[in-house]
Amino acid sequence: MTNLLPEEEKKELLLKNKEKLIIILGTIVLVSLICLILILFSVKYYVMTGLIYQKSLLEQAEKNYKTQQFINFKDAILKYNGILVKIRLFYNEEIYFSETLKILSDIARPDGVYLTDIYLNRDDENKKIKMVAAGISDSRENLLVFKKNVEENKEIKNPYFSPESWTDSKDVKFHLNFELYKNENQE
Repeated sequence: MTNLLPEEEKKELLLKNKEKLIIILGTIVLVSLICLILILFSVKYYVMTGLIYQKSLLEQAEKNYKTQQFINFKDAILKYNGILVKIRLFYNEEIYFSETLKILSDIARPDGVYLTDIYLNRDDENKKIKMVAAGISDSRENLLVFKKNVEENKEIKNPYFSPESWTDSKDVKFHLNFELYKNENQE
């Protein structure tokens, strides 16, 4: 089919088609925007009703928690929590005397070597226990064997016998200083 229309009418028809297309697309965009606005308003309304409901629940819960019974219960919990904190601190600062004595008693002592005094001191900074043990040995040789056994024990750190411990050959009075480190599982 041949288009016999003059050039001006062709342009006019093309312009009318473009105007119709713009009107149709504009209407589609406008309807889409109106739908989007309506959807956003419905979402806002839904959120606001949920917010109002949650706010009323919060007010009701606050009323329940302001009763005298609840306040007394809360005070009791705070009191016992404070006591538990103090107990935990006491437990962490405790010297494990029985474990320290076990380590000391596990050291093989020859016959004639006896412990007479034991002193413990806790060093919280380095998590160690400083110990001083005093005792009597019937001979210097037995004390040397005891010293060797102390030095072989891996749990004892920095063992030190005082110089006075070596002056006598019989009925030796000795002083032993050493450190024990707290195990992490004890805390």
